[in-house]
Amino acid sequence: MAYYIILFVITAVLAWSYDGNTKVPKITFFSFCLSIGLFVGLADMLGGYDRYIYCEVFQDMHENVTKGAFFSEEFLRFFGKEPVYGLINDFIALFTPNRYIFILVYTLALYVVYAINFYRYTKNPFFALLIFEGLMFFFTFTYLRQVLAAGVIWLSIPYVTQRKFKKYILFVILATLIHNSAAYMILLYFIPRRKFEKSNIILFMLILLLIGISGVTKFIFSISGEVIDDTKIAGYANTAEFRFRIEYVIESALFLFILLTNYKKIGEDEYSLTMVNVYLMFCGLLLFFCKSSDGGRIAWYCLLGIIVVLERLCRPKSAVPLKGFITIMCFVLFYRILVAWGVLLYPYKTFLTPGVRQGDFIEEGYEYDHSYDNDKFYNL
Repeated sequence: MAYYIILFVITAVLAWSYDGNTKVPKITFFSFCLSIGLFVGLADMLGGYDRYIYCEVFQDMHENVTKGAFFSEEFLRFFGKEPVYGLINDFIALFTPNRYIFILVYTLALYVVYAINFYRYTKNPFFALLIFEGLMFFFTFTYLRQVLAAGVIWLSIPYVTQRKFKKYILFVILATLIHNSAAYMILLYFIPRRKFEKSNIILFMLILLLIGISGVTKFIFSISGEVIDDTKIAGYANTAEFRFRIEYVIESALFLFILLTNYKKIGEDEYSLTMVNVYLMFCGLLLFFCKSSDGGRIAWYCLLGIIVVLERLCRPKSAVPLKGFITIMCFVLFYRILVAWGVLLYPYKTFLTPGVRQGDFIEEGYEYDHSYDNDKFYNL
């Protein structure tokens, strides 16, 4: 557990070392992001069973690619609805069947995308990274497709501001072909870019919460899955009645409180209003999917709005109390996942050492190739 806390503390120190008036050197920030990517990418199958599933499919892809079959029957079965992610698998599989190299290369590419986004949209990208660590960092160990799709969507936000629909829709399509859940982000383009009344925002959020409590999201998943013939999306209907996620409601209410108490500081230019819309979408999605186990994941596409708006609000020297509060809040969120996931994350082990972790029930249940047990590079 200590490694993770040290990582967060270093990020926090760097976030507080810079402000909106000091330009962060690009090489410094990108190097730090890649260091985090190494930390995640070198991990020996940490994060849960998803890594085993992704890696087993990757090795199957290598067998087909070496035979010259890039769009094999297996490719269509696994990636028929998300072919861009499948092509990424194929590209890496051209060079190696080793699952650890696959995870490492993929993760480093993912963190380059994140670094580009945080550096582009904020003056203190380390503070952006701090918020990211509190809300999404641990999921980059396991949900490979969706975290990349979110990064691609973030790259497209300026096209909403610039009213370049064709460019925006291309990015949405690209992200959707990595993970189908990104499709709903087309809605962002059609949300009016204006400063809504606080009372209207509160009323709309309450309506979304009531709809979420009603359980209607179960039918939305079911119908969506049937319309596009996607059993995976239809399967989300089974988790849409998981239980009432009070943590989603608390998180959404907290972010709404921060926004509305600082609402007069929000600019009325197109860019600021677009980011506020993304911010509000994040809060609204958590309320709308308050009974779904997948609500947080669905909202990741809008996390950039939270990051950009909060980073802007914390730039002035007068905002030190708010910056401190957000830092503590992010640590609480970070620590909550760290404790809840337990053996899925620690003891931390890289694939640079042989053997497996004792007591890892995920490895015991999902390991498909025990040749890796003693030689992580046997098929390099």
